[in-house]
Amino acid sequence: MDITFLVPCKDLAGGLRVVACYGNALIRRGHRVTVVYPQRDLPLKERLRRQAKRTIFHEKDHLDYFRGTLLEVPAIKEEHVPNGDCIVATSFQTAEWAVDFPERCGRKFYLIQGYEKLWAREDEDVDATFRMPFKNIVISRWLKETVEGITGETDVPLISNGRDFFLSEFLAEGLERDFHVGCLYSPVPFKRTALALETFKILRQQIPDLKITMFGSQDPDHDQYPDFPFNSVQFHRKPSPEDVRATYLNTRVWLVPSGTEGFCLPALEAISLGCTVVSVDNGGIRDIITDGVEGYIVTEAEPTALAAKVSSILNDTVLEKRLATAALRRADDFSWERSTDMLEEVFKN
Repeated sequence: MDITFLVPCKDLAGGLRVVACYGNALIRRGHRVTVVYPQRDLPLKERLRRQAKRTIFHEKDHLDYFRGTLLEVPAIKEEHVPNGDCIVATSFQTAEWAVDFPERCGRKFYLIQGYEKLWAREDEDVDATFRMPFKNIVISRWLKETVEGITGETDVPLISNGRDFFLSEFLAEGLERDFHVGCLYSPVPFKRTALALETFKILRQQIPDLKITMFGSQDPDHDQYPDFPFNSVQFHRKPSPEDVRATYLNTRVWLVPSGTEGFCLPALEAISLGCTVVSVDNGGIRDIITDGVEGYIVTEAEPTALAAKVSSILNDTVLEKRLATAALRRADDFSWERSTDMLEEVFKN
């Protein structure tokens, strides 16, 4: 089949990693896959700065690992999209752009990876895109409930994301992890970096030598968080997959403060490499861990509750081992190959 994915941008957003993983898996099965994204209107100075970073520091984003046809276009319009058998919207913007595309572009599918209404502008009607003439596909149980509640459908396919990292229980036994706690850094408000930093401050009062590691697509904003000592944190900007893997392997507890997640890939990555996850209840986390079994899900999005759970793990090696071992087993339930089997079947039917 000729399959086209439409994405709203080219950066380090988790949804783009999902597209790259599916695209590469479909290519291995003999399909022809194109990912189309719109050009960004950036000033010349900013374009040159970004190109220099990519050249000098070898920075990559998720679509740089995609092995099919990557097509940058002035705008996602009919005239810029190739003929195909299937066309897949991956965000509410791309659904709006593609809703009236002709049959030559392929049958229309909508891979819903989050409830974007929770962070979109008030004038953007995300719910309306779920009712457009696409075959909806969701990636978690709470998204299935949300979409079916809005559309009245009862048969929206649920296809979980797969995992990229693997670690056996035997190998996890002997790991010496240097960092007590880690977290994703993001300036996006719903990712709640401020909540994580407040949690770290409380933990520092209990553990003066608390060792923290973080990674993200941008350097920490010292002006936004003037009271936090980022110089005491190991920080990786735009890390490679190898650096991401090494960070998880070197960390005991992974904190997820995000207020909403369609699936929560960082949590799956963390448990796949033996970390114990403490997360706010953000929807998607419920598909990855069960509270008290493979980690902790905290309903109160406030730092004292999160710090208490992290501290309980760090101070009890038996508890930490039990949670991490159960989480490693849980990670085995996620596979890109199985997920691609399901996606391919939806496309064919």
